[in-house]
Amino acid sequence: MQLNPLTLEDKPIFDEFLHKTCMSLSNYAFAPLYIWKDYFKLFYTIYSTPKHATTDHTDFLCVYAKHGKDYFMPILPIPCLINNLSYIEVVNKSYQYMLESNRNPQIARIENVAKKMLSVFNTMGYDHYEKETEYVYRTDELVELRGNRYKQQRNAYNGFITRNPSVEYTQYQSSDKIGCLELYEEWRKKRSNKYADPIYQVMLDDSQSAHQIGISHADELGLVGRVVRINGQLCGYTFGYELNKDTFCVLFEISDLNIKGLAQFIYREFCKELMASYKWINAMDASGLENLKRVKHAYHPKRLIPTYNITIKENENCTHLS
Repeated sequence: MQLNPLTLEDKPIFDEFLHKTCMSLSNYAFAPLYIWKDYFKLFYTIYSTPKHATTDHTDFLCVYAKHGKDYFMPILPIPCLINNLSYIEVVNKSYQYMLESNRNPQIARIENVAKKMLSVFNTMGYDHYEKETEYVYRTDELVELRGNRYKQQRNAYNGFITRNPSVEYTQYQSSDKIGCLELYEEWRKKRSNKYADPIYQVMLDDSQSAHQIGISHADELGLVGRVVRINGQLCGYTFGYELNKDTFCVLFEISDLNIKGLAQFIYREFCKELMASYKWINAMDASGLENLKRVKHAYHPKRLIPTYNITIKENENCTHLS
């Protein structure tokens, strides 16, 4: 099987396959995968299968991530046609390729599988385990901040406006790149000094590369970016992307930790813009961080969407499952 390195020039191919399916999980988009290219080597291939009577879709895009010498799949083959015979064949062959290629077959897995698909994979000889939970909100609720349950966020927002009448919230421009990267570095140092956990330290370093790639290639990745300035000084930024016609994902957001209420301000202003076009905001997962979980729960998500990884059951292989 021929694997192709995933480059920015491949985004139209990726988008073409995504348009054939509708996924609610945040990783089923080009940007949230590509920004990790310095951490994982990313590849793709297109499987062409014989037509079955149940469908006209015979081509499927398979994405692989390579860490060290071993492959895993960050998303299912797309489009996700779970009850399609051709699709089941592609999933099994994709997994078989990982088992045959990896030095450590235990690394082989397919990530970000929706709960509704698990029953089918369970009957095919796959196990599953929960990976993370994504947080999805009503956009209008994040804008209106009504009621006592949003009192803290509303007060923080109003207090920020009162203290910073000169605040500017504007569209990201390429000339903002250096300011955004410098802000991330300041933010990273403060977080690093506050939390000594070595795993968190590694996550900060990895995220720095992801932010740099996303910010540097925002236009090519199709990201929507906004920045905040106070007295001319860039002190916050946020970027996101359309997941589907009803849902927008907030990919990342950074603000000066010394400015009270800034985080609440930039989040609400971004949602104000999005409300006319998107009913839902997907704030992605909490990366296993308890402090981030508390923040996401404080905004009262309407839906908590668990994501799962699937692996072949012990003593099973994909060949006889095809």
